[in-house]
Amino acid sequence: MSRKAVCLALATMLAATAAGAETPAVKPPAGDHAGAGVDLATFQTRHRTRMLRADADHDGRVSRPEWTAWWDAHPGKGPYDPAGRFRAIDADGDGFLTAEEIDAVSAKRFARLDADHDGRVSRADRPCRAK
Repeated sequence: MSRKAVCLALATMLAATAAGAETPAVKPPAGDHAGAGVDLATFQTRHRTRMLRADADHDGRVSRPEWTAWWDAHPGKGPYDPAGRFRAIDADGDGFLTAEEIDAVSAKRFARLDADHDGRVSRADRPCRAK
């Protein structure tokens, strides 16, 4: 998959989940809008908070049916393959997404996005959002 397609898919997923938010759980730091970027902990917190919105029974983990129901209720606003995304995050294959699994995937993504390896993901690290 080309870098442009990946950036577009990520941007679509981020925009969709942000649009569905009732209130932001974590306010971005002031420097985030100024191009300073976010650190790993903030990046993980944002992704964990967004993905755990699908946890309908509030047990701290997202089951496959909860995940499917969440994306069925938000058509066209998430990953192009929600089932495949679930399998990719569910590292132990137990049918549940935990905070630890989400954090692990987010850390890998952060490492890929942090092009200059300064410990922050900024607009400069994400050319599809730099404009």
